[in-house]
Amino acid sequence: MTAKTGAARADGEIFAIEPTRIMRAALVTRLSRIPAAADTVTVLPEDALEAEVDIPLDAVVLFNIIMHFSPEQRARLWRKWAAALRPGGLLIMESQHPRTATDIPPSVIPGGTLGRHRYDTLSRADVVGEDLIRWVMTYRTWGGDDLIQEETTEFDCHVISDETLAAELSAVGLEPFPATPEGIQTWRRPQAL
Repeated sequence: MTAKTGAARADGEIFAIEPTRIMRAALVTRLSRIPAAADTVTVLPEDALEAEVDIPLDAVVLFNIIMHFSPEQRARLWRKWAAALRPGGLLIMESQHPRTATDIPPSVIPGGTLGRHRYDTLSRADVVGEDLIRWVMTYRTWGGDDLIQEETTEFDCHVISDETLAAELSAVGLEPFPATPEGIQTWRRPQAL
C-alpha cells in the first residue's frame, strides 16, 4: 500500500504476490468480483524474493509463506522488505506453528458442504531435518459417509521460533511493534534505518 503518512490510506495501492499459476488464477478471479480492486490491486506473478515494487510501502503482510524459506532465504527476504518499507512501515506475519521441528499427529480440518458433497482435509507433519518438517495434506470429498475422492500433496517447511524470528528481524533494523494481537508478529521500520 502507499500512503503519505505512517497509516495506510483507503485509496492506497495494494500489491499481492502469488507465484503459483493456479493459485494466482483463483486470486485474480476472486479479486475481479470486488469493484474497488480493479483500481487498487496489482497481482505480481513472482515469489516474495523476486517481486519488485517501485514505491515505498506502508505495510508488508507475509502470511502462510515464511515456512517455505530457508534461513538463508529469510535473511534475503527480511533485507528486501525492510528496505521497501517507508519509515514507520510495518512488516506483519503470523507466529509460526510449530516453532520447533516436531511431528504433528494426523488431524481433520473441517471443510464445508456444497450441494451433495462434504469436504475436509486430513493433515499431519513429520520431522525430516533439524529445522524441517514435511506436511502431508490429504484433501477429501465425501458423499454422505462414502469417500468419493482424495488427493494428497506433500511440502517441506522450515520451522522458526519466535526468538529466532526476533533475532532475524532485529538484524535488519526492524523493531517490535507494541500491542500486537496474540499469534501475530508485527515489526516496524524505525524513522531512520
